Amino acid sequence: MVNISHITKKILQERPYIHEALEKDLINIMALSEMIQPDVEKELGKVKVSAISMAIRRYIEKSKEKYKKVRLSKSSYLLVKSGLLEISIRKSQTLQKKLVSLFKIVDFDIGDTLNIIHGNYEILLVSNEKYEKKFLEILKGEKIKAINRHMASVSMEIPKEMINAPGFYYSVTKTLAMNNISIMDIVNTETEATFIVADKDVAKAYDVLKKEISIEYYQ
Repeated sequence: MVNISHITKKILQERPYIHEALEKDLINIMALSEMIQPDVEKELGKVKVSAISMAIRRYIEKSKEKYKKVRLSKSSYLLVKSGLLEISIRKSQTLQKKLVSLFKIVDFDIGDTLNIIHGNYEILLVSNEKYEKKFLEILKGEKIKAINRHMASVSMEIPKEMINAPGFYYSVTKTLAMNNISIMDIVNTETEATFIVADKDVAKAYDVLKKEISIEYYQ
């Protein structure tokens, strides 16, 4: 039978950002109860805030053993690349063939970068600043929406525990934001995530992620 405890648990598990604050006693339980009261009442009808508060406290006690924390290990890599630029281009019928030509320019053997991110209406290129002139020659006739220079990237391995679990990107973006580091773009594969930041912030981003990143999730 569905009761207050079941509904409260469901609501809290759907909001993983709450777990860290609950674990560190940063959330006022009564205020949280009032916040989720409308969601609980959608399922059960009129419910007292005190009853929801009690359900939250029980949930915290029972979830401690199931709540997991993953930290970057010494074997996890963080790879930094500086001297990058971003070129944002409006999609067109002619652009696709030109993109293929870009791969012939970039020297991947020495670790150079070329990321091509397809959006609904535009394409973003992330590559080394030294290729800007050659890229723009190839892209001549296309609508360039923006060029951002003096960019850098921090690439990191996604812990295997987090590949199919919620919380990874929230933990990283939260950590960077709390240290006043703006993320310009995110490029990811299944096991690797790359965060594009301003070149002036990359050293700080590296230090912050290496020292502070803690990825938390409910198992």
